[in-house]
Amino acid sequence: MKTGVNVEWEYRGWRFGAWSTLDIDKVVNSKVVVAFHGFDRNADEMGNFLPLYDSETEMLSVSLVHHGRSTPLPPLDKKASLSPELLMEAVEYYIGNSETKIELLGYSMGGRIALTLFERFPEKFTRVIVLATDGLKMGNLYKFVVNSKVGEYTWRLIDKYPKTNKKAIDLLRDIRLISEYKHRFAIYNTNDSEIRQRVAYGWASHREFWPKKTKLAAQLIKYASEEKPVFFIFGNRDKIIPMEWSLPLQKELQNVNKSVCFLEIPSGHVMRHKTIVNSIISAINSVND
Repeated sequence: MKTGVNVEWEYRGWRFGAWSTLDIDKVVNSKVVVAFHGFDRNADEMGNFLPLYDSETEMLSVSLVHHGRSTPLPPLDKKASLSPELLMEAVEYYIGNSETKIELLGYSMGGRIALTLFERFPEKFTRVIVLATDGLKMGNLYKFVVNSKVGEYTWRLIDKYPKTNKKAIDLLRDIRLISEYKHRFAIYNTNDSEIRQRVAYGWASHREFWPKKTKLAAQLIKYASEEKPVFFIFGNRDKIIPMEWSLPLQKELQNVNKSVCFLEIPSGHVMRHKTIVNSIISAINSVND
């Protein structure tokens, strides 16, 4: 795997952190994949997916807001909403070369970021790969916490009374109102103050990054091609984001050729391990053969 370094830069009131294999002296690179990781993960993890690209492609893996060094700067509020337009400008500002060919890569929540950027700026990207991508279906918890005042207030109570929250989650499992899997998911996302704050601030700061199914489909139909393909990769054992969540979008794309591909591989939600990366490569190559 290529050697990367942690970098950061400021742009219009925001600081962005990233893991980058771009040359330190910013020698012009002809091809760069801009990557976005999953919630509560790290930017450097996306380096595990570099085998999806040729040796001439460099990576700029941008930290989600409230991850790594990415954050709104004062006087902006911690829950300030990052816009897709500003993020795109910040990425192009860092790359610093309008001639660079940019690919997009997103995993889980990072896939939602990538799809939104494609929806807004489809002409800027030469290929898109999203892995176990969020953004195809809005979960009830997200709607409640981010899109309602009651949800914001409830989350503050959860942060203030974590022991009571855990007892409530355990009770819901014990009386079988939630599954064991959902119990583990709820405990993980409320386990300590740091992750509770990351949920509150991180989800709020990315609230503009939700692709609209009809518009996304229209952009895929218009801009995806065999030269500029888009790949949706799902794990057949993924209980967090199953492939079935993509079915409404697939119905919008029934007449699209293999330039937009929905592929399933033998995997759960975690996809960064070498054997699974090789499965992703094989799945993509099977389309190109």
